[in-house]
Amino acid sequence: MVFVDLKESMSSSELPQEWDLLRRKVNDVKLQLPSTAQISIVQDEFSEVYGMLFAIHSTDAKPEELRRYAEELQRQLKTVDGIKKIELHGVEPRVVNIDLPNERLAQYGLSIAQVWNQLNNQNMVFEAGSFDAGSERIRINQGSEFESLDDIRNLLIRGGVGELSSGSIRLGDVADISMGYQTPALNQNRYNGEPSITLAVSPVEGINVVSLGDTVLNILDGFEQTLPLGVDISTIAYQPEEVQKSIDNFVGNLMESVGIVFVVLLVFMGFKSASIVGTSLLLTILLTINYMYIAGIDLHRVSLGTFILALGMLVDNAIVITDMMLAKLKQGTERTQAAIDSVKETAIPLLGATVIAIMAASPVLFSKTDAAEFSGSVFYIIAASLMFSWLVAMTITALLCWLFLKPDLKEEAEKESLYKKAVSWTVDNPAKALAGLIPLIAVTAIAIPSVAVNFIPQSDRPIIFLDYWLPNGAKIERTSEDLKRVEQWLIAQPEVESFSTSIGASVPRFSVTVEPEPLDSSYGQILINTVDFHSIDGLIERGDEFLAQAFPDAEPRFRNLKLATADKFSVEARFSGPDEAVLHDLANQAKAIFASHPDAKYIRDDWRQPSKVLKPIINQQRAREAGINRTDIAFAMKRSSDGMPLGQMNWNDELIPIRLRADNQDMASLETLPVKSILGLHSVPLGR
Repeated sequence: MVFVDLKESMSSSELPQEWDLLRRKVNDVKLQLPSTAQISIVQDEFSEVYGMLFAIHSTDAKPEELRRYAEELQRQLKTVDGIKKIELHGVEPRVVNIDLPNERLAQYGLSIAQVWNQLNNQNMVFEAGSFDAGSERIRINQGSEFESLDDIRNLLIRGGVGELSSGSIRLGDVADISMGYQTPALNQNRYNGEPSITLAVSPVEGINVVSLGDTVLNILDGFEQTLPLGVDISTIAYQPEEVQKSIDNFVGNLMESVGIVFVVLLVFMGFKSASIVGTSLLLTILLTINYMYIAGIDLHRVSLGTFILALGMLVDNAIVITDMMLAKLKQGTERTQAAIDSVKETAIPLLGATVIAIMAASPVLFSKTDAAEFSGSVFYIIAASLMFSWLVAMTITALLCWLFLKPDLKEEAEKESLYKKAVSWTVDNPAKALAGLIPLIAVTAIAIPSVAVNFIPQSDRPIIFLDYWLPNGAKIERTSEDLKRVEQWLIAQPEVESFSTSIGASVPRFSVTVEPEPLDSSYGQILINTVDFHSIDGLIERGDEFLAQAFPDAEPRFRNLKLATADKFSVEARFSGPDEAVLHDLANQAKAIFASHPDAKYIRDDWRQPSKVLKPIINQQRAREAGINRTDIAFAMKRSSDGMPLGQMNWNDELIPIRLRADNQDMASLETLPVKSILGLHSVPLGR
């Protein structure tokens, strides 16, 4: 497996073209690969985000029943407008097993080549041409030969070699043919410890996911009523709820921010001035939201946060116009002329200051990094909101000042007198004035170390992941058994609301900051939903202790959901070079340095342990004497382990792989594994 990292300067719009170029180059290289090499596949769908994850789970239902329910629900959801893609995860693939022991081959005088070739030829689909039929030309559709197990059983094998030739014989009389599940399994899913299938739903870009989520939930509620007792549908991750929470939080934060601005203005400028500036601020926000709709900028965490960031600047232009208007009125200028002069004198300077403030956000626009693409809307919202604030200040604010502001010379005189007294006392008593600042400085100095420094904070969603690695090459059955023990521990924890387990792979990517793991039998992941965000730390602390004691040879790790980065570790160091031994040594040194720090944990490297490989050493002379070649040995070992792939069966519009197997062997009996010549009848033990 080869991972391709593109440069950060590559924008998301360029990705399809780059992946297409990579795919063409991989296809060109295929001609240089050995004829027995497997098909090269370019997997470029890691960027797909499935905002809604649901589990169909049951302790009693068979895997095939869960699959049938999941596929029916998938068909119903595909009719919903706004859904881009629906995938099923944790489905156990079905296979057709043709078990053909070597003893039966010898008994009926058959060779592997005869069975292999005739199965392939019988199931091969050819383009059979077309014929004229009057004014029409009709195409011939030969179709697939194998559409049921009986089709395979009834296949006649022309049998025998030499004297043992026996004419024809049904394959079902020679082999045991059955439908089962792929072994070893690639991926298994559980929900709260029950076998499950996960439905991953990806919405169309730009869709209202809150409305879409309501539609999906209505379909799920109706479908669940049709399920038998004991089969349930549960939610693993639900983006619409988080979007609604974010919008509600934004509205609340926005109202709080506007309220704070109004109170501050009320204290220092009075009720009328504060009302005018506050009205201008709200109008600016409404204009900016309309601009976002026209420009196609969605409401998300970055765009909403930019509003809060810009609030302090959006009132500046309105404050200047209002203050200038008050000053003109105090000087005795007529109201209409005061409004005109206030705009004339400040329009160009305020426009220049606004442009300078906009340029402060321009690095985000011109940056070519991933972070810039993630936060690209910051510049556009800052620019639009500040320009709208200037436009509103030059028009609406000036009009409101003309309508409502009237000079109160007595009140202004009292404020000015109080201000002059404060300034005079400060100038006359500099030591006392500075001494009053010392407590504030001291409190600040004490508080600064307690302020957390976290450029990209964790998400406040009550979700954590448990990544679990066994030593490289571990069987998926062992990984599954270990995670069952972890699940029993999680069930007993009061902080845990629910959890979804994926063995052999990670859960589907439900957030842009989640990077999926490739298929690995020694890996498993548990997505844990806690009762609230604040209970996560205590759960992780106890979980670390439990895992360290229960699984000393594993590499488990808890991690929170990040907001704006897919980095799996807080600190990472990469070593690259041509010498593997040197790289391992450098990695071990780096891990030792990390381990020496008391606050460091989850220290590991991505190469992990070397994978064990069984490599037969073939004595070519003995092989030639026995009439055996490398292909015969490979066939024998493949048949006795995973099974040889042998086409597909078209069963109810589903293509099910066919595998040709022999007696299962383990490593202890490999020396006695009979190796049969593909073309002949005789066999010899592999140990010879």
